[in-house]
Amino acid sequence: MGEVIEFPWGGGVLKVWLPEDWKLLGVLKPKQAGAAADLEEACRMSLADPIGTSRLSERDLKGKRVALVVDDHSRPTPVAGFIRTVLAELGQAGVADSDVEIVIATGVHRASRPDEVEKKLGREIMGRYRWQCHDAYDPAMLVGLGATSRGTDVYLNRRLLESDLIVCLGAVEPHLLLGFGGGLKMLVPGCAGAQTIARNHMQGVDPDHFDYVGVSGANSPMRLDLEEAASMVGRDIFLVNAALNEQARPTRFFCGDPIQAHRSGETFVADLARLEVPEQADVVLTNSFPMDADMRQSAKCLGNSLFAVRPGGVLLGLARAENGLGEMPLAKRTLPYGTMRTLLQVIGKHRVLGLVEKAKKGEPVEEVFVGHFGLQMLRRNHLGIFSDSPKLPPDVGRKMGLARSFTEVTEMMVWASGKAPRQATVWAFPCGGATFARYSG
Repeated sequence: MGEVIEFPWGGGVLKVWLPEDWKLLGVLKPKQAGAAADLEEACRMSLADPIGTSRLSERDLKGKRVALVVDDHSRPTPVAGFIRTVLAELGQAGVADSDVEIVIATGVHRASRPDEVEKKLGREIMGRYRWQCHDAYDPAMLVGLGATSRGTDVYLNRRLLESDLIVCLGAVEPHLLLGFGGGLKMLVPGCAGAQTIARNHMQGVDPDHFDYVGVSGANSPMRLDLEEAASMVGRDIFLVNAALNEQARPTRFFCGDPIQAHRSGETFVADLARLEVPEQADVVLTNSFPMDADMRQSAKCLGNSLFAVRPGGVLLGLARAENGLGEMPLAKRTLPYGTMRTLLQVIGKHRVLGLVEKAKKGEPVEEVFVGHFGLQMLRRNHLGIFSDSPKLPPDVGRKMGLARSFTEVTEMMVWASGKAPRQATVWAFPCGGATFARYSG
């Protein structure tokens, strides 16, 4: 055996031995950013000096209705740790508890369970304020506002229209389709109708640029479309976004104008999470940490690290997926791994979307863009996924329709050895769920 690499794994360590003739180029980790010692104090300091707008507590908000929009159970943002600070700031401006309603931005995800809402908000806040989970499929919950310049018909949760002020609580983190999460993503797709979400997500389905991770919002068509859509609500919007470090813990807050504050957060997170690679390797090993909740979150490490591996190389994901699949769609029918990859290479990148749309006809559009992203990666590279989660179905990679899956690391490495050249070069990303690779060659 060759060198051994240690990856964070469920509070412990997962060891991966490389073949003896492989060359490890490096183990790439993000810049260290300590978590805020006191979340409430860190949030309070940012609220006191908002970016691009006036401070909430200095406004006259007496009698005004406030929609407090928070991200859902699929996101790691510890909202319970700072939501009281935001509510106190609103209280200083004259906002009464009875004028606040919390909207959980589920997008097309399932509704959060009561125990998940309690974890997200805290028991005291959950019991003290009215709250609801957004439902993208309920016409009675939605109001049509017209279309964006990119052709997205905009339907938003009517609670937003019934409010005088919207405050969005979420986090800035690398995102495969948007460049970075957070910002007005809380409203679109978070509080939008399914048809709005579908059209907006398809803005990121581009065969030449299907992976937008780390791209500034100013250059992300999906981000620009959703920001235009969110502006159509015609209400004052205030942002409270936490920047997350490599352990998915808030290190700093960005508050204020929903676009200006978010762009500042993007710059800050990019500086922490962007990992420059001077050359693309034959093999990349990337770990889902800290996005370990489920396969939907864990598989993001593959897209985050894609540009570190050369086209035709081997991309290996270590997916913790503690709670199983989550809301990762499984294909009803799939071809064998080798057949699927050969087919994708034959038809070329520009015909992948048509293949997915045909295979997913009649299914939710989310399966279309997830399928397109996965198959474009498979067309470009060999994909392998390891997970020892007992909550995953057998052969999950085949059922996802995009990868070979393994429950033993040694078995995955033997398979990878058969796909990679002799004396293969390797990059490793221990925190692949929170970092992204950038190759400028």
